[in-house]
Formats: sequence, C-alpha cells, structure tokens
Amino acid sequence: MNNFNWINYNNNFQLLKKLRKYNKNNKFNFIEKENYNHIRDLYCLALLIAQIKAKKLSVKVLDYGSNNLVYANLANKINLKKFKIQIFDPFYSVNKLNSKIKNLSIFNNTKRLLKNWDLINFGSSIQYLDKISTLDDINFKKAKVVLITHTPISLNKSYKCKQNNNKDLFQIIHSFSEINKFMKKKGFKLHFKSRNDNKYIASKTKFKTYSLNLLFLK
Repeated sequence: MNNFNWINYNNNFQLLKKLRKYNKNNKFNFIEKENYNHIRDLYCLALLIAQIKAKKLSVKVLDYGSNNLVYANLANKINLKKFKIQIFDPFYSVNKLNSKIKNLSIFNNTKRLLKNWDLINFGSSIQYLDKISTLDDINFKKAKVVLITHTPISLNKSYKCKQNNNKDLFQIIHSFSEINKFMKKKGFKLHFKSRNDNKYIASKTKFKTYSLNLLFLK
C-alpha cells in the first residue's frame, strides 16, 4: 500500500463526533454528502446478506483499509451488535475515539488477515495496492460475501496515476477483468454491479475507468 500519511487522511475526528452525536439524538441517519449514502446502504445490505448466509448470531467482518468514520453513520441503519467487525489499517495508531463501538476493533498485523471471515469489505481501498495478488494475504475460504465499493476500475487495462485531489497520493487502477478473475479463483461469482458518479473517481478516467460497486457471493 502507498507510503503515505494515512493517519491524517483517514481520520476526520470532527466529522466523526458530529455523526455520532447526530445519530444518538435522532431516529434516522445523518445525510452524508456526495455518493456516501448510496455506498453505506450497499454495505448494510451486504452485511445482512452475510448474516443470512452465515446462519449464526455473530458475523465476522473484515473491513480492509477502512476507518471508524464508516460506522459512525450506520447506527440508525442497522443493528451492528450482531457483527464482529475488524478493520485492517496498516497505519493504525491508538486514539480514544476507537472504543465507541464495543464489537469493532482495528488492527495492523497482516497475520490476522488469515482469520476466518464471513464478509470481506473493500471500501475504496484496493486502488492503493500495487497488485491484486496482495489480497492473497487474506483468508477467503470461509467468506460468503465480498463487497467492493466506490473504487475506480478500468474496463480496459490496469494503469498507475496520480490522485486528482491529492498530489502526494497515487493509485493503481486495476482492470475489471483482473479483479473478476481473482475473485473467481477464490470461488466467488459477481452478482451485482453499479456505477457511481464519475466526478468522485479522484483519478484519471482513461481506459474506460468508472467508479464501481461490485458484490461477489459464494
């Protein structure tokens, strides 16, 4: 993954506090800007599908490259108590805001990726991997659901480019065929695909690049 200051990039503590306060005092979720409501809803539905497929009370979730902000606005959408969520953040550092959700933990040790998972989520993260084969570090064997959201993907060939909204950050735009081939090898089949608005891609759009959401099931 990019050698970049992800601690500052991923953690908007002011917004995190705002979302938590709002959801504590209201029955329905805070309306997030841009395409995030759509993305969060897809993730909630994937969690429910994983719960049905797992047929057990505690569903084990790996959220690869994510952060606390994602979960701050799910409180009024879904009952998170039924999910044991573990966020993989290789640049993780402890802060007092991480303990707000009892069944959520953050880790940076790649060995823990070999645990058994029911659902694996990639929320706008795989474009920061040099190669898709890096995901072989994850144990896909027991997983039934894999979700990829808000991710720039090329319908032609893979390529490297600077991120439009941050000059110090680059992306590897992986091809759709490469991702689909990798998931097939892991025993998954693509069951849902959708596009997001191109203005949120934050990368070059050559080689038919779109911001995509992909749901794979086993």
